[in-house]
Amino acid sequence: MKQNILLVAVCAALIQGCAAPSKSHEGSPSMPAATSVAVAQPALSAYYWNLVSATDASGKRLVALDKGIERKLRVSFGDGSLNISGGCNGQFGGYHYQEGILKVQPLASTLMGCDKSLMDLDAQVGRLFKGDLRAVITVDNTEPMLQLTTSDGSVLKLQGEATPQTRYGSKGEVKFLEVASKTVECSHPLIPDYQCLQVRERRYDAAGLQLPTQDTWHSLYQPIEGFEHHDGVRTVLRVKQYEWKNPPADAPSKVYVLDLVVEQDASGTNK
Repeated sequence: MKQNILLVAVCAALIQGCAAPSKSHEGSPSMPAATSVAVAQPALSAYYWNLVSATDASGKRLVALDKGIERKLRVSFGDGSLNISGGCNGQFGGYHYQEGILKVQPLASTLMGCDKSLMDLDAQVGRLFKGDLRAVITVDNTEPMLQLTTSDGSVLKLQGEATPQTRYGSKGEVKFLEVASKTVECSHPLIPDYQCLQVRERRYDAAGLQLPTQDTWHSLYQPIEGFEHHDGVRTVLRVKQYEWKNPPADAPSKVYVLDLVVEQDASGTNK
């Protein structure tokens, strides 16, 4: 069975640049003194923010958001735009962050249908993420916490998870890799009988149409972060390639992170 992402999505990926990190801002005067130091404030876009708790103004748990904690509801900030994933539908829109206030513009969303618990989660997210939210970032060891207080007094706590750009210290370059249906045994200095992915680069024109493949199949001596290979399935991936600024001695200088599965072919053949 072959599944193809719409060509317009591929075209958009070709011209899409990586979002620049948002500028960090000093904490608001109401922020606790221990966490209001400007140098301790990470940029919102430097982290993925995963929901860990949600309560109403009286401190009671927001039951509809329990599913979001279970499914790792995630808020990602780009250059003036935010994305929320983990529910039934992705939700996205514009935002502005200044002096401890997160101003969220009306959100749009995809239009999938799911079971009631996920639809309720989407509805609650849409209700809470609008207008002005008071934002407080605290830093505990190396993991920051973002606390958002909504207009009705609800409190959302989200744990920061460093983005690949933050972890590897470079801006990712978008590439398309075709992964062969079969792995091959290859020599690895630390892992005996290591199986390498077979990959080659794919290219597309400005209209999203595939260009003739010029690259040859070669072994990739490292995993693609976020990708799980299944024997007999040929895959085309949109990945981001990062230059690792300070890798450990036994680590590669280039890192590949999955961005999107563009195509899958379970016929077991390579084209």
